[in-house]
Amino acid sequence: MTNMQTLHKDTANTENTIVHSFKPSIYQHWFVFTVSLFAIFLAFRKFGIATITGLSILSVSGLLVIHHILSVFTTRYIITHRGIQFRKGPFSRTLKEVTYGDINNISVMQGSMQRRFKIGNLMISTNHTSHVFGGVKNPHKTKELISKEKYLEHERRTLLRKIL
Repeated sequence: MTNMQTLHKDTANTENTIVHSFKPSIYQHWFVFTVSLFAIFLAFRKFGIATITGLSILSVSGLLVIHHILSVFTTRYIITHRGIQFRKGPFSRTLKEVTYGDINNISVMQGSMQRRFKIGNLMISTNHTSHVFGGVKNPHKTKELISKEKYLEHERRTLLRKIL
């Protein structure tokens, strides 16, 4: 095997290597759960489940809670050597990818409750769109990891161009 084939094989193996894989935190939806619990309490206490109003409030609140729980468990973020892959929500079937060459800016947004839960939102901007990854645990460390991988990908491509 020549050096070029060996180099190409090594870069092909490292491109799909998973660096970090994670799911969003359930604490991201604390407000929805609080409001839904209040609505369920209201449905039982004020209206009763025998009335149409109480049953409607209970149904909508239950569906809202189930949707948010499913969205947390079906959302997946994967950081690879090549880019960031993600699948959001219970109805998403495809794994989308943002390559490091497309990323222009990465920023962290945190509210006061998110700081308490040590979670935050990563906003990744490209030329065409921006993607918000909600409920990321330790968002500043994740941002540093993505920036480091973006730099390493740039170095690999630069080295490959010099060799070829």
